[in-house]
Amino acid sequence: MAQPVPFRKFVPPDTRDDLARKIDEAPRDHAEALLSSLQLLQQLHDTGTLDLLRGAVGAGDAVVNHIVNIISTPEMVNGLRNLLALSKVLANIDPDSLHNAIDGRPEDRNRKPPSLLSIGKQMNSEDARLGLATAMQLLTAFGGAIRKSRETASE
Repeated sequence: MAQPVPFRKFVPPDTRDDLARKIDEAPRDHAEALLSSLQLLQQLHDTGTLDLLRGAVGAGDAVVNHIVNIISTPEMVNGLRNLLALSKVLANIDPDSLHNAIDGRPEDRNRKPPSLLSIGKQMNSEDARLGLATAMQLLTAFGGAIRKSRETASE
């Protein structure tokens, strides 16, 4: 015959007691981390960064909306696009050749500057002509931007 199953009343664990126990044990278990975080908190307070962060969090959407309004202007969009394009070009330049172009190679440091004829020979290379053409296009674009800026300032 079947045996009756004993009735047990479900008692959920008291999470408050468990949390209180964890809080009581935390200073012993994480003493170094707590001291470090308190030092960080004090440094943030001393420099005023904590007040700044508190104000930014308190302002909430107003700060985000202001930043979005600034970034979404056509000038900022163009500036960010230009910055990305320049960073892409700069990332492709060999650092050693750039360093040699600025500081000169060690064996060339005590020599006289190159003659106009040797500079002309260097300009005859395909890379130099491409660089000169790009520089002229950049100067033209830069000049056009300056002209627009002056025209809008004089109006």
